[in-house]
Amino acid sequence: MKLKGATMGQRNLVKVIIVILVLGYGISIFWLNNVQKKSIALAQAKIANLGDINQDSDVNKLRAALTQLPEAIDILEQVIQLPGVPLQPVSREITKLNYQLIAVKRKLYLAEHGLIYLRLAKQSAMSAALLVQNPPHPVDTWYQAQQKWQYAINLLEKIPEESFSYPEARKKLKLYRENYQVITKRFNFAKQAINLNNQAKQKMEAGNYQGAIQDLNKAISLNPGQSEAYLSRGVAYSQLGRKIAAIANFNKAIEINPENAKAYYYRGDEYLQIGEQKKALQDLNKSIKIDANNPKSYFNRGIVYYLIGNQSEAMENFQQAAFFFGLDGDSDNQKIAVDMLDKFQQN
Repeated sequence: MKLKGATMGQRNLVKVIIVILVLGYGISIFWLNNVQKKSIALAQAKIANLGDINQDSDVNKLRAALTQLPEAIDILEQVIQLPGVPLQPVSREITKLNYQLIAVKRKLYLAEHGLIYLRLAKQSAMSAALLVQNPPHPVDTWYQAQQKWQYAINLLEKIPEESFSYPEARKKLKLYRENYQVITKRFNFAKQAINLNNQAKQKMEAGNYQGAIQDLNKAISLNPGQSEAYLSRGVAYSQLGRKIAAIANFNKAIEINPENAKAYYYRGDEYLQIGEQKKALQDLNKSIKIDANNPKSYFNRGIVYYLIGNQSEAMENFQQAAFFFGLDGDSDNQKIAVDMLDKFQQN
């Protein structure tokens, strides 16, 4: 540790000269040795409560040492030392305490950073565990959980062996890696389910609804939390005329994702076809509330209002349908919506 500045050294030198002049060289050396011994005892008393810092794993004690060691060093630096005399007791004690201070700073740095990394890792792990409670879940949820476990693992791996947190970190690292593998497996299943769902859509476009259902059965088996798979299977069942099965699948799609506007639209369409106009209207209202730009929802709601005798609401919905069909570039369906409007206006 450095002296307070040039003025302290100058003052000490002046004091030495005065002592030598007053007491003589021999007596002054004896007197200064006694002063140094008393100062060393006082400095040691200052840090006596710290114990063996090198063996201590108490962060609070290390923080106390970070305050008390400089104070002890400061006491020793105030002591008069004889110029030109090497290895004086005070000099040796200052050197020893400075080495201890450096060691304490390193240990405290490692301890505090280890504790921070460990705490953040635990928080990320807890968040990941809570995220996947009560499965099934969509692919995004599995992905987020996987990333949280990976983040927790990365934090634990950063904790150095010298840190007090290292033993606990190693124990948790084994568990976290196991959890990461489990979640990664579920995430991969969910990605496979998406691929099967996309494959099924291609089969439906080709009119192969039964083949699409087989793919979707596999997708749902891999990840029962995929709302889109139930939606697609519902559409396939609808095309095969199996309306009860279609509605059951739309129900499941909505259960998993209550904000799935398409599921409400398709279920509303099924209810409309089987004459359940009240249920159809409820679903179409919900679909439009979630997605106000779907022209098909407005068109079907126009039909429902027409069937229940509400002509003004029917016209308004056909007008909205025509507008959004136009924005989508769907001229054929836009013409149908416009024809419905013309029909009402003629009446």
